[in-house]
Parts: sequence; structure tokens; C-alpha cells
Amino acid sequence: MKTLYRQYIVVTLTVIIISITMSMLLIGQIYKFQIRPDTDAKNYGVAQEVQQILKSMPKESADAYFQSIAKLGYQIGVIYPDGNLVSYGSAFKKTNLTPEMVSIIGKDEVYHGIRDYYGSSYFMNHFANDIKNTIGVSFQLDNESYAFFIRQENATLFSEMHLLIVSFIIITAVVILLTMILLARQMVRPLKQLQQATKQIALENYDVQLTIDRNDELGQLATQFQKMANRLAENDQIKKDFINNVSHDFQSPLLNIQGYANVLKDAENTEEERVQYLEIIEQETKRLSALTKQLLLLSSLDQKNLPVQKKTYSLDKQLKERLFSKRWKLDDKQMELVYELEPVEVFADEQLMEQVWDNLLSNAIRYSEDKGKIIVTCSKKDNQIFVTIKDNGIGIPEQALEKVKERFYRVDPSRSSQSSGLGLAIVTEIVNRHAGQFVIESELGKGTKVTVVLNVQ
Repeated sequence: MKTLYRQYIVVTLTVIIISITMSMLLIGQIYKFQIRPDTDAKNYGVAQEVQQILKSMPKESADAYFQSIAKLGYQIGVIYPDGNLVSYGSAFKKTNLTPEMVSIIGKDEVYHGIRDYYGSSYFMNHFANDIKNTIGVSFQLDNESYAFFIRQENATLFSEMHLLIVSFIIITAVVILLTMILLARQMVRPLKQLQQATKQIALENYDVQLTIDRNDELGQLATQFQKMANRLAENDQIKKDFINNVSHDFQSPLLNIQGYANVLKDAENTEEERVQYLEIIEQETKRLSALTKQLLLLSSLDQKNLPVQKKTYSLDKQLKERLFSKRWKLDDKQMELVYELEPVEVFADEQLMEQVWDNLLSNAIRYSEDKGKIIVTCSKKDNQIFVTIKDNGIGIPEQALEKVKERFYRVDPSRSSQSSGLGLAIVTEIVNRHAGQFVIESELGKGTKVTVVLNVQ
């Protein structure tokens, strides 16, 4: 498997190699069409000056003259009439003469070896220590024909500045490579952490703690990944709690039904006892039925693609119907009901909203003391509808105000037989599906006020 680190290094090296190659090709073209002709012309100018001086110079002074020129940083090769080659200055590494070079002796011709050296655009030919890489002209001394070939020494061409430039290029390339390697490690390290964390999550181990502290995209990715892991851990715990709670809430009434069914088999039971036991079985059956309906409703609400059947209907009328359906419970607890319902129409799913009002009114009655009071209001302001249900019951602790919206959460576990712990979770889901707001305000021992805010359209 190709690691990201290896790919990054390979790409970096490839980019450096391609860049150097393209640079060399470009420099080669510049060298071929500009630098070589210019260098050839400069050396030809020097050769012409030497040629002019040699015309008026005695033969015996020529040797000393060539030596003095060589000391100025030139390499010189002189072909004598007998064909011998004498070098002045640094010796040429290659001294093979071509017929073209020999043919200029005694003729008014110029050998442009620098311009035509191998016809290559490779700029390193500029430094070739070859007698062919020179400018050549002929001259005469005492009626004898000679030819000399001249070029600047490499030491002169390759000056300290050139050395600095080449060193700079090499050092820059090395620094770039090392920097890229370090950057690659810095990039790969958090990715490896994320890779390991992903493996843990795939194994359903959500206890993942990332130690990535960066202010770039990788840091943002790590932050979001950590939030995702934490959320998955919470969801996993909720799922486990959900299963435990469902099992408990189903097991309790089932055990009661089974127990009282066994008791009914006893022939010694009085008619009054039999009726009492049957009433308990009926209550537990209704409790199971209500729990099942709520679970099915929550399951359907969890399907985000489930369409909400919205229509325009009279909200105040719906609230009145729900209030009258609870009348017998209110009378049973001798509670006072006060309502003020402004005539309003709402665009919502009528059946789902009926579940909202039913759950909220049931909670208000359930957790209120006998002879308590419930106030229900409905009003419209701008493009929003406000429905509030207020009681003076036992209230909710401040730390539990948000938790009561969670599934199966109960403020007082000892009252588990009174509620399934799903009512407010259902209300929250339905209101959210209607893009509304559900707010709970409560004070322990003084009562609770719930507000549902809906949009008109």
C-alpha cells in the first residue's frame, strides 16, 4: 500500500526533478542562442587584437607574448609550421585537432569552435576543456604561417559569483526537499491519528480522544471528528439505555399481568377480588398499549423522510377538544381549568399536533396535586402562534429541564409507573418537524410552564 507520506515525498521529488529538468532545458536554449554567440564574439575580438599585434612582432618575442596573455586568464594553443601544438596557460584536457582547425593555417579564415562546439544546447559545454572549444585564427611570423586557438580558462569563467549561484541553487533544493519532508510528516501524523480513531469507531469503540491541536483544515477535521465520536458515544449509550428502559417498561406490566392471571386461577378468590385483579390486568394492558403506540410514533418520527401531512385547520378548536377529553381527569383530581384561546388557524399536521397537546395536558394533570390549577392560552403575534400550558404542580429541577426531553428520562424514577418517559421526547420531535420551538420553564415545588411556538405558514 502506498502511504500518503511516501506519495508526498515522491511527488515532491518528481516536482523538483521536473523543475530542474525544465530549467536546464530553458537555460540550454538561452545558452545556445544568446550566451554561446556572445562568448564566441568576445573571444573573437580578443583573437583579432592578438592577431594585429602579432603582425608587427618579431618571431622571438611571440613566445613571451603568448605567455603574458595566458597569465591574463586565457588558454592558448599554437600550431607551428611543422604541425606541432604548443599550449600556453592551463593545458587543454583534449588536444585532438580537426581538419577544419588545421585548414585555417595561412588563410584569412576564422574557426568558431565555441559557437559550433558539438552543436549542443547543453550549457555545461561552455566549460569543456577541449581545444575544439576555442576561437582560432592564423598569423604569420617571418613569412611562416601559424594558427592560434584561444579561450578563457574555466577558473575565470567559473568565478566566485558563479560558485555562489550554483551553491545557492543546490542549498535551496536541499532545503526545499527537507522542508517538504518535515511538512509531510506534520501532515501525515494527524492523519494517522484519524486513521487509528476511524478503526476504533469501526469496532464500535467510541471512546476516542484525539490530541491534534492545529489551526488549519486538519485541525478543523479533527475537531469535527472528535465531536462525531462523542456524539456516536452518546447515541450508543442512549441506544443501550433505550433498550434497557424498553425492556424494563415492558417487563413490569407483563409480570403484573402474569402474576394476577395466576392469582385468578385460585378458586378461593372472592368476586370482589376477581374484579379487582381483572381491573389491574386491564390497566396494565392499556399501559402496554399506550407504550407501544408511543414507541411506534417515535419510530416513525425518527424516519426523517417521513412526510408531515400538513393542512390549515383551527388550532383553538383542536385545543378545546383536547381539554374536554381530559375533563374527567380534571374532575377526578378536583382541579381548576382556565383557558383563553384566541381563534387562530395553523398550517400543521393535525394528528401529530394532537399528540403534542395530549402529552402536555396529561403531564400537567399527572404532576399536579389535587385541587390544583391549569391555565391554557393560545395567541397569535406577527407570524407566530404561542400555546402555553401552565400548572402549579411539583415542578422540575433546573438541572433536569433539558434532560426531560430525552427518551425514557424520568425526574423521579419512583414515579415510573405514572409515565413512560416518552411524552416530552415525542413533543420535541413533532415540534422540530414543524420547525417550531418547545420551551420548558419550571421551578421545583411551584409548577411548570411549557410553551410551543409555531409558524402560521
